[in-house]
Amino acid sequence: MKAAQISRYSKTLEVEINSVDVPSITSTQVLIKTKAAGVDPHLVLAITGKVKLFDHYNFPLTLGNELAGVVVEVGTGVQNFKTGDFVYTMPPLDTMGAFAEYVAVDASIVAKIPANHSFTEAAAVPLSVLTIIQALDILGAQQGNKLFVSGGTGGFGQIAIPYAKSQGLFVTVSGSGSARDLANRLGADEFIDYETQDYTHILRGYDYVIDTRGASEISKQIKILKPGGKLLSLNAGPNARFAKRSADLSTAKKILFSLLGLPFDGLAKWHNKSYDFIYVQPSGKQLAAFTQYLEKAKSKPVIDSEYPFDQVNAAITKIATGHSQGKVILKVDDEE
Repeated sequence: MKAAQISRYSKTLEVEINSVDVPSITSTQVLIKTKAAGVDPHLVLAITGKVKLFDHYNFPLTLGNELAGVVVEVGTGVQNFKTGDFVYTMPPLDTMGAFAEYVAVDASIVAKIPANHSFTEAAAVPLSVLTIIQALDILGAQQGNKLFVSGGTGGFGQIAIPYAKSQGLFVTVSGSGSARDLANRLGADEFIDYETQDYTHILRGYDYVIDTRGASEISKQIKILKPGGKLLSLNAGPNARFAKRSADLSTAKKILFSLLGLPFDGLAKWHNKSYDFIYVQPSGKQLAAFTQYLEKAKSKPVIDSEYPFDQVNAAITKIATGHSQGKVILKVDDEE
């Protein structure tokens, strides 16, 4: 089968399409014939080695964090799926593997795709869905509170905005001026054009911030939080709270992450606020719950662009620019 792989860390973002064996499955796994896969910013971090602290990859590494496809083989111990089921999943971030014609994953992290979604639409969902569900849980988000999502009109934001609104939150996002209409369609209560506006001069008293931009924005985002407010970053860096929550980390890594997070924790504490970090985990149960939400809400993800499998490098480059409005999709199998 074909798989999009890297053989080492690289700043050039170059990915090779190689021929590899179709994976065998264990008794608890299913084999999925991939139809479409989501392209997300984490891939850039993985290719360039910026997540080495979390994941020690085995090379060659097949990329890809989310996919939708058809079950073609079921392990002897799997009860909830059968051959022919339309499913979607997020493989573990430390193994990835979605950019391949066939993917073997544990059935516990798989869910059936929403009845009203195509494979392309379903592939746009898993990573963002699990991120926003887990993020709001970590934040302890309460109905009626105010949430700011920086850069909230890309692949993550187009899932996060309507879901956060469904949980009763007041949602503000930032983006380029051309994304204003998209933010309004997604249901954002307020939009900040970062090209012409400085949100630190406009926003005050927010309960939560979900940071998608990284360390350079943390000091600005801290300013818009009310006393006791919480900032949760997707990529600025781990800290003591994250280390404490992560039961599978070694003692050495917990100490390291706590030390690395000291600047963020110290800044937040100085302002009587808190900083935290998330590294999303796969969950079939959470995906299945979100499937019910999508079917009931009749909501569909916004697709920015689609690329054929042999243009995987172009798809990743599009994500690396940070200018996508909605989700970028890699078409692994053109037959829907």
